[in-house]
Amino acid sequence: MNFKPLLPHLIAVAAFFLVVVVMFSPQFQGKTLQMGDIRNYTGAAKESLDYAAATGERANWTGSSFGGMPTFQISSVQDGNQLVYVEKPLQGFLPRPAGYFFAGMLACYLLLILLGVSPWLSIAGAVGAAISTNNLVLFEAGHMTKLLVVLYLPLVAAGILVAFRRQYLLGGLLFALGMGLVIKANHHQMIYYFGLTLPFFGAARLWEDYRAGNLLHFGKATGVLVLGLLLAVGAGASNLMTTLEYAPSTMRGGQVLETPLDASGGEAAPQTGLEWEYAMQWSNGFKDILASYAPLAAGGGSGEEIANDTALGQAMRRAGFNIPKTFAAPLYHGALPFTEGPIYLGAVIWALFIFGLFAARRSMAIWLGLGTLLIFLLSAGKNLEGLNRFLYDTLPQLNKFRAPSSALSVCTFLMLLLGVLGIHNWLKTRADEPAKARQQLLYAGIAAAVGGALVAVVLPGFLSFSAATDAGTLQRFTGGQIDVSPLLNALEDTRAALYRADAWRSFLFVGLTFGALFALFRGWLSPLTASLAVAVLLVADFGGVNGRYVAKDDWTKQTRASQPFSPSPADQQILQDPDPHYRVMNLTVSTFQDPSTSYFHKSIGGYSAVKMRRYQDLIDGYLAERDLDVLNMLNTRYFIVPGQDGTPQAQQNPAAFGPAWLVSNIQMVNSNDAEFAALGTVEDLKNTAIVHQDFSAAVAGLQPSGQGTISLTKYSPQELDYRFQSDQEQLVVFSEIWYGPDLGWEATIDGQPADLIRTNYLLRGLRVPAGQHEIKMVFRPASYFTGTTISLLSSLLIILGIAAYAAYAYLNKDKVHNTATPTEAM
Repeated sequence: MNFKPLLPHLIAVAAFFLVVVVMFSPQFQGKTLQMGDIRNYTGAAKESLDYAAATGERANWTGSSFGGMPTFQISSVQDGNQLVYVEKPLQGFLPRPAGYFFAGMLACYLLLILLGVSPWLSIAGAVGAAISTNNLVLFEAGHMTKLLVVLYLPLVAAGILVAFRRQYLLGGLLFALGMGLVIKANHHQMIYYFGLTLPFFGAARLWEDYRAGNLLHFGKATGVLVLGLLLAVGAGASNLMTTLEYAPSTMRGGQVLETPLDASGGEAAPQTGLEWEYAMQWSNGFKDILASYAPLAAGGGSGEEIANDTALGQAMRRAGFNIPKTFAAPLYHGALPFTEGPIYLGAVIWALFIFGLFAARRSMAIWLGLGTLLIFLLSAGKNLEGLNRFLYDTLPQLNKFRAPSSALSVCTFLMLLLGVLGIHNWLKTRADEPAKARQQLLYAGIAAAVGGALVAVVLPGFLSFSAATDAGTLQRFTGGQIDVSPLLNALEDTRAALYRADAWRSFLFVGLTFGALFALFRGWLSPLTASLAVAVLLVADFGGVNGRYVAKDDWTKQTRASQPFSPSPADQQILQDPDPHYRVMNLTVSTFQDPSTSYFHKSIGGYSAVKMRRYQDLIDGYLAERDLDVLNMLNTRYFIVPGQDGTPQAQQNPAAFGPAWLVSNIQMVNSNDAEFAALGTVEDLKNTAIVHQDFSAAVAGLQPSGQGTISLTKYSPQELDYRFQSDQEQLVVFSEIWYGPDLGWEATIDGQPADLIRTNYLLRGLRVPAGQHEIKMVFRPASYFTGTTISLLSSLLIILGIAAYAAYAYLNKDKVHNTATPTEAM
């Protein structure tokens, strides 16, 4: 067998291993990062993780966050999806994060090779697409699902572009695999943003194929991609079906109340989707977008590390502060509430992108150029309200997403792809039409030079380097010890100086990139050495910025990172309660944005972007005001409050209603508004159940006395057992959160099915006959079991299809070749 054709690919794989080993050397020394989102996930998922460790089964419900909620979006459902066995080799059998970045490089390399790009230029492009500063910032913040989708996107693009090169079967299979992996990664917002760029590609290719009389080809390519998409959706069915079933019950699924609560300070809440202000909190301003070229245009991260010889450092020393050589300063002055770091897309990538606009094939320039522009505009969110309000109200599903600033995460790949394909196409143009190639290089170079000069020379005179919150930020930063007025000018001067330095730095890298292209055009550099030069520039560019946000000192030993929360004395006191069936309200943290309480207790708060709508209504209407009756019905036995010295202390609440209770009165209401309002008007909530007219048949003729007993005898996240005793038929109210009807919670009385009744707006109730009975509630969502079966079958079809194609290609290697015509080359 001739291994010579494989040599460049083996070198590529070796290069990718080298890059991740160097980048993540602390990982291979047993260290990890304390990542915010991973910490939040660990707190929210603690109960379900413990259950899985003890039973070997997935817990689809948890009682530790917001009184109880499905776990479908705390940890995505991947049961049945066999694509996990494809991910392992794709990630080089490496643990995350090294494995994620290796997969990103391998995916991008595969895309470029299939498009006919030289292996050496493909290696450069693959490395640049993976190691971008934005990807490192996503990793440092713990946005792992978002990062994984971004790194897998080249596989999705590979399927699309290969299909339109007349390699229909391969394109359809690659598209199915790529979409299957990004769906499995479970950050649908990034997939959505990438999908918004595809109509530009479709329109450009449709026009080209129409003019060439190739509409049949367009139909075939589109058809195999649709089939691939169906297989990918099927592979992710276990997660998609549970998510689609859960979504209408969440904050993103619309309103429950006929008159929605206004928790946003004046804006009418929409009937579907998220409130505009809530969704748009993280919207890029002009300086945040400018930071994609000059990383410190908005000051970098919220705690940017700077030297003590800066204007701010010198001013602080004059004010009497003893500061080290470098210190974390509040430099950020962009439009976001805060940020871990800029979405820096890379000066070299900007240079390649500008070049690609002039040199790439027209359909690619239209797709990737206009698609990138659209993403930039979307990322501005409320700061470009005219356009984005229209899109938010018009495009399906867009109003389900928040933090539009994150849209820029897909741009590194889009921009780099255009640049690499521009070089690839330009090399052929140089050979056939050197005058045209010279013109393309000249025009692109002028555009890049003018843009760079504008950023470095002109804009500093128009930009403001102050923020409205600077005085308060400096007060907190200095501990309120001094008058911060003298520091304000120093802070602005520091920001301006660092911006100018970064702008000129980026201008230099743009110039070096075009210098390499000019040397390639003149023949001073071969395509191999030019590709190596581009790779070196990409590594130098990103390497010089990435260290600002992920440094070796940030890594800690696994044992420390695996214990994200330490119990306070209050936690320890509460955990000594011999009866574990209670909930806790922690007032020493941001109750409804903090996962630490869920790590130790069953919390009425927690951390989740997909809380159930009814529970969010309860927070806005009652819990934020600490309505004691509502807290009691949630069985809030303990409050954690600040002590005199600030140490958290536990206060017991003996009035909590318990896990379940019997009522003596039923108050019927005919609307959701009335049901919700009654929580605040009923005088004796423990003895009165509020029941919506929808459940009138379930309580017809029932006259409860409230006499008898009900006790919880067994608890697990998705199975609850109770013992009931009464001489009369009763209505039992449980302090468990309603999710239904028919969404998974099944009740039985002595083994016989019984219908749950929604009570008190968001609790469960049950009509129980007289006598002694065993009551059981089990969470068995049909969507989970059906989805798991579909995932198994669909993912196996994708894997078997790829294996069969690979076998056929190997056995018929003399026949299998690139069938793209010259006009279809990318």
